[in-house]
Amino acid sequence: MAQREAEELRRELDGVTSRHGRCFPPELAERAGRWIAARRAEGATVSEIGEELGLGDNTVRSWCKRASSPTTRALVPVQVVPDAPARTVSIVSPAGFRIDGLSLGDAVALLKALG
Repeated sequence: MAQREAEELRRELDGVTSRHGRCFPPELAERAGRWIAARRAEGATVSEIGEELGLGDNTVRSWCKRASSPTTRALVPVQVVPDAPARTVSIVSPAGFRIDGLSLGDAVALLKALG
């Protein structure tokens, strides 16, 4: 059964050509990737699989990796929220003076200036 699948995949892969080398249809690459991952799970080496399918070692590794951890790409809704308002502090002196709305940096500078 696995031999027949390998022969069928190889025939389909060999039939894919373009002017600038081979460019495999995504469906074929995914199907081959699943088959490669199954062969790797059986203990076949990358080189053995490459020979069976007529693929280079890097392609075999890449497709196996992709089949093992598929990534889905899709647009997902997002919600843009405004920045949180800047936090402010108030300083009250022992004499009762009050300064409101200072940023933390301004409050630190004021306290250092007052000693």
